[in-house]
Amino acid sequence: MRLAHPLIWATAVAGGIATVAWWARPAPPATPAAKVLTAPPPQGTANGWSLLALGGGDAPARPAAATPDKALIAPEDLWQRIFVDGSLRGADLDGGWGNWNGQQLLPSRELRRRFDQLLTTVGEAEPEELRALVAWLAKRDLGPQGAQEVLAVWDRYLNLQHHAFQEPMDLTRPDRWGQVLQEHQLARRDALGPAWADAFYRDEENAFRQRIDQGPTGRTPEPEWTAAPPAGVSPEAWQQQRAAALGAEAATRLAAEERAQAEWTQRLNQARLTVERLSAAPELSAVQRQEAAQAWLNEHFQGTDRLRASALLGL
Repeated sequence: MRLAHPLIWATAVAGGIATVAWWARPAPPATPAAKVLTAPPPQGTANGWSLLALGGGDAPARPAAATPDKALIAPEDLWQRIFVDGSLRGADLDGGWGNWNGQQLLPSRELRRRFDQLLTTVGEAEPEELRALVAWLAKRDLGPQGAQEVLAVWDRYLNLQHHAFQEPMDLTRPDRWGQVLQEHQLARRDALGPAWADAFYRDEENAFRQRIDQGPTGRTPEPEWTAAPPAGVSPEAWQQQRAAALGAEAATRLAAEERAQAEWTQRLNQARLTVERLSAAPELSAVQRQEAAQAWLNEHFQGTDRLRASALLGL
């Protein structure tokens, strides 16, 4: 699989395309459709890019508040829905809270990674439910005061996604990209403050500035973003590059898919070794070996995973 865009570094200015698209779309249906890594471009796009997300158009409407008679799901139940049964099933909570010294939350890029991961689940949760989940998790790890600090940044970060940029991001007008970057930088620092804006967006802004400095003919060969990190590039740096090129939501889902695939490969290798051991057990007859292998598989795999493993192992 190859994820390609005509201009990989242009996404650095979007700074949260996934969350901007959320604010712009209507309220989710009662039974949300499963999310996928690649989705059709939203209405009003050009060359696959959302002009709204990249800075053009009017401010998107804020999502409607939950109706008073609609009960909101509790944070612990929402965690079960998302991380056990839902779109982030099998994934760990990404990023971190940053450095909490007991009185102040120090700016950290890790907090934006955590926010962006949780915001990919919009459609499975109401905005108020997600905010309550953030508060619940932060209070568990940092205490009440730390949770309040986290929520203050969460609210400012989501308000930034609602900002109506005046300078549109036109992929055919690289001569205007400097103005686009400047407007985004000012809006980010106004919404988040200089320290938090720098922590959240420094890498993306530097990458986009380098792309601008290359000039209109300075094109960088596009990496194979689904491949392993190149030699000499750490997994963390590789993920940051993918987020700048593909957008935070796509990069997060790609990393989740890689973790799920690695876990599946490990489980399947363990099953293969076990089946080979049982198939060679001298104390068992051929029928007993088959039954023992199938019993082990039934114990360690469920549902479609069991059918898939059985087919791959020839059982």
